[in-house]
Amino acid sequence: MQETPRRLSFGAQAAAYERARPEWPEAAARWLVPQDAGFVVEVGAGTGKLTRALAALGPRVLAVEPDARMLSVLRERGLEGVEGSAESIPVGDGEADAVVAGSSLHWFELDEALPEFRRVLRPGGRFGFGWNHRDVRHPTIAAMSDVIYATRPSRQTSGWQRRDWPAAVTETGLFRDVEHELFAHVHEFPRDALEDHLLSYSGLAALPEDQRRKEFAAVAEILDGDPSLHDGDRLRLPFVVDAYRAVRA
Repeated sequence: MQETPRRLSFGAQAAAYERARPEWPEAAARWLVPQDAGFVVEVGAGTGKLTRALAALGPRVLAVEPDARMLSVLRERGLEGVEGSAESIPVGDGEADAVVAGSSLHWFELDEALPEFRRVLRPGGRFGFGWNHRDVRHPTIAAMSDVIYATRPSRQTSGWQRRDWPAAVTETGLFRDVEHELFAHVHEFPRDALEDHLLSYSGLAALPEDQRRKEFAAVAEILDGDPSLHDGDRLRLPFVVDAYRAVRA
């Protein structure tokens, strides 16, 4: 039996992903797309976390997602979505004012995806991308991340944090003028949804059940030991959007 590619593993946990992954702050969404954008294409849209923030700004947003299970959740929330991938976008040449990728660029085949982004963008259009991730500047969150990345599957997906993304996006000459910004925010969710939150990360979901339970318990102990991250029965975890934007060359 052929193994499911890791980038298509999220659909098995679509409900957990939707329930416990962070929303995108409005300021980050607004920074990623041009103010006058009328049509935005989002690739690797998942259950529509970033899609909702982009659509709230006013433009038409077409979410492109390869996993039908994730796409189903997105559509149930009234968002426009189609099956497709970053390497094969079902949009005509030069139709989009912006192409956006949220916490997904590291899953793409960039040598195929970047030319495809350029193809669907109008001249001067924008490519915005970023990661909505745990803010390890907070010591408790750093300790939480240390536990997670000690597992082999999570280590295998952590390389995006060390990659020079401006260089990766501009070295082909397809994009230019990369800008970078950080948007700190708080991801708040019920304490009883912590396991869903952890399960929504492919590296943890890939662990054998007994090891996964061990890792989940270790993370819970760290978070429960810091009262500042709790508000009654809710967790309030520091997150940050690591955002980039570039111009179609």
